[in-house]
Amino acid sequence: MSWSLFIFCFCYYVLAGIVMVIGYHRWLSHKSFSLKPWFSKTLIIFGLPAGTPIQWAGNHRFHHMHTDDELDPHSPVISGFWFAHCGWYINSKNPLICFLYAIAGPFRLIIDAVNRPISNQEFNYLAKDIQKDSFMKWVSKPMNYRILMGLHLISAILFTYYFWGVNGLLAWSVTLIIIYNVGDSIDSISHLYGEKLTENKKGAARNNIIMALLTLGDGWHANHHLHPSTANLGFKKGQLDLSWYILLLLEKLGIAYDLKVKRK
Repeated sequence: MSWSLFIFCFCYYVLAGIVMVIGYHRWLSHKSFSLKPWFSKTLIIFGLPAGTPIQWAGNHRFHHMHTDDELDPHSPVISGFWFAHCGWYINSKNPLICFLYAIAGPFRLIIDAVNRPISNQEFNYLAKDIQKDSFMKWVSKPMNYRILMGLHLISAILFTYYFWGVNGLLAWSVTLIIIYNVGDSIDSISHLYGEKLTENKKGAARNNIIMALLTLGDGWHANHHLHPSTANLGFKKGQLDLSWYILLLLEKLGIAYDLKVKRK
């Protein structure tokens, strides 16, 4: 792999982490801070492979209400690793089907383009604030979502093939598989392995330093379930939260403001 291709894949991975952790998770779902409208819309557009903003936020909020109990949409404690990892997207507990979906990469973009805007919609009522936003409502409509997902897929294929040929396509595909599985591991691995806080009486969320590094800070998952509305998740001594430092930079630039902070 050439250095230029490696740098592209690395930047693609980091960008995916930023749009998911800062955009979809801490801002969209938990309103842990405010963002300039142009920047929040940009994050959501780039983060659409994760799902529609209305469905994503509604499902995530319900997960916090019923963490690891019988109603949790994706608990590995209740429904097993593979269902929590990615099976809940496609309503399958079959390990082989879930594994094939997990490693589908670009093909998963196609599957999700069809499936995500019409599946797992039962918790949308918890995202009424997001539904009131005309932009969020527009990108969450099935046809609009599918068109935007198609543009994401086509532009990535054309870009990587133009600059690096088949090697570029393969490297991007592998990067996409890694991105999907790292993100999905918050629902699976981060509820099974790591440090469980004694003060967190509900659920099985864990702090996991490896997951924290891979997810730009979201791996401090026990911290997050203890204080879900805070913008900084690595609020205990020695916990590195890269997304928090990015947020501090965005605050300096006047793009992020009203950050809710948990002190160490």
